[in-house]
Amino acid sequence: MHPGLREVAVLQEATQMILASVDVDTVLYQILLIVRNYFEVFNVSIYSLDAAKGELYCRAQNGYETPTAQTRLALGKGVIGQVAQTGEMKYVPDVSAEPNYLEGNPAVRSELALPLVVRESAIGVLDIESDKTHHFGDEMISLLTLFAGQAAVAIENARLFSTERKRMRQIELINLIARSATTSSDTNSFLAATADLVSDTFEGSSVSVLLKTGEEDLDLIATAGAPDIDLKRVLQSLTNGAIARAFESRTHVILEDLPDALAASSRNSGSELIVPLVAFGECLGAVIIEHPQPLYFSQDDRTVAQAAADVCATAVRNIQLGNELHRIAHTDLLTGLFNQRHFHNTVADEIVRCRRYHKTFSLVMFDVHDFQLINNELGYRRGDELLRQVATTLGAQVRNNDVLCRYAGDRFAIVLPETNYEQVDPIMAKIQEVLCRIEYNADGKKRRLSAACGSVSYPHDGSAESELLRKLEERLHQAKSGGAASA
Repeated sequence: MHPGLREVAVLQEATQMILASVDVDTVLYQILLIVRNYFEVFNVSIYSLDAAKGELYCRAQNGYETPTAQTRLALGKGVIGQVAQTGEMKYVPDVSAEPNYLEGNPAVRSELALPLVVRESAIGVLDIESDKTHHFGDEMISLLTLFAGQAAVAIENARLFSTERKRMRQIELINLIARSATTSSDTNSFLAATADLVSDTFEGSSVSVLLKTGEEDLDLIATAGAPDIDLKRVLQSLTNGAIARAFESRTHVILEDLPDALAASSRNSGSELIVPLVAFGECLGAVIIEHPQPLYFSQDDRTVAQAAADVCATAVRNIQLGNELHRIAHTDLLTGLFNQRHFHNTVADEIVRCRRYHKTFSLVMFDVHDFQLINNELGYRRGDELLRQVATTLGAQVRNNDVLCRYAGDRFAIVLPETNYEQVDPIMAKIQEVLCRIEYNADGKKRRLSAACGSVSYPHDGSAESELLRKLEERLHQAKSGGAASA
């Protein structure tokens, strides 16, 4: 190709690349493609500068038989390291005569390393190798130097575009986590949704969310992607690994190049970001984000992951506190059974369920006979003990889906799902039988508890809560007045 035409073609493609400002990987691929197509070279690689570590790492390459993605070079080391450090181009017409040349391929004969400079700061190196000595002439070097300048701008534009796009996704992540927290009352479902959001934000990553169940134990609550989590390694990491460090420092820990003895993951390669869930100074658990690519997580990634984890931790704590408040509000403090509030809520829910699915349920309510006399004769402390004994005895008899409540004083109630009016009489007889096993001493004599019982069934005795409860009260009153066990 005529040199003038070649120069125009290269610059035109470089300009189009800059204007496109697509993602970084696409820009890097285009740079490699242009150099290979127009300059007929052997190997091409692009090294990015990690300024924080003073190292260069291979970001993209074309022509090498062995992968170079994990290759890292210190500033000043080799031809590439020298160019990154000085910011000046270096041409080696014969690598056998260059003492600083680091051999990567024995077939290479000459090397041209060009700094990628943006606003007078090196962001990396474009390294080009040929299998011929003295391959690069003055005209070719001038053109490639000009191209490297355009390529550096293209890479920086794409990086800024990618960073901005990622930042928008990450801001959206935090908003979505916060929004999900306001509508969720279940920790597990909230964390499952959070794991999916985090995995989507850090593309190609796998996420595990763990919560503490003790000082030396963690439970895996939610995952997204395909995490390679080994619970044995997790517990080891909790004791003296990366999780322990994250809990101790109350901030994230990054493992940039697996495998690592401190990792919770058993991956053979990649990177791992462990972010503690800290709320009000307490470590609730951890989010572990894995990615198959080493050095994947940028400082911005870590900052956003930490912010997302902080929002998540606060939400988890709020859900836990809300659940605890709900438990207290629906629990009888003396017996540990559900209380009257929970009974009414359950009845309302059962009516809705049974109406929708054409099912039935029954209610049983019973009063312990002469309990006021027991309190008067034996004292309220002994009366409370008997009430707790009633709760324990009946709790051992009901089914898992039955709801046993202390309604008020010495009155108890049971919600019996999937139970019709013909099935409820044997249940009341069973209640009488187990209550009679409870004995107490009064006036030097052994006595046994007994109770008056009443029952109703939906829809046999009514289709509204008020109607069912009115009939239930009437039947219980009739049972008490008649001294019968049930009505």
